[in-house]
Amino acid sequence: MTQTPMRPVERIFRYGISGGAIALLFSVSIIGLVRFLPAVGPVGASLIAFCIAQPFAYATHRMVTYPDASSAPDEKSARRVRFVITNLGGLVVATGGMALVTRVLHSSYLWGIALNWVCIPGINFLIYLYWVFNVGSWSKRKIL
Repeated sequence: MTQTPMRPVERIFRYGISGGAIALLFSVSIIGLVRFLPAVGPVGASLIAFCIAQPFAYATHRMVTYPDASSAPDEKSARRVRFVITNLGGLVVATGGMALVTRVLHSSYLWGIALNWVCIPGINFLIYLYWVFNVGSWSKRKIL
């Protein structure tokens, strides 16, 4: 049975719900780490929280946002590698943004969390769509 292509509006909605849940996990992890393990600091907490969130992020996006991605075993392995590479870039942005906000601008780490909520999602959506999960061919799909 062939699965009908997901419409872009539906995928964006699914990505927003999935990404919001993952970002919430990331944010709550940072807040908890800063509160209960203050020695790690906001940048360390950001790094640890990012690592905590990644397995959940992959599973959630694979099952909810990109369920139409190939299930071929060789593709699954390549997809995981692409996901890790993409998210290593996100890790640089997350920890770099936290360092910028807390160490350079001397602001609250909460602003660092907010910066990550703004910077990472849109870029990751496009990278996941066209490279990681490789389902993005919007020219062949209906917009609504």
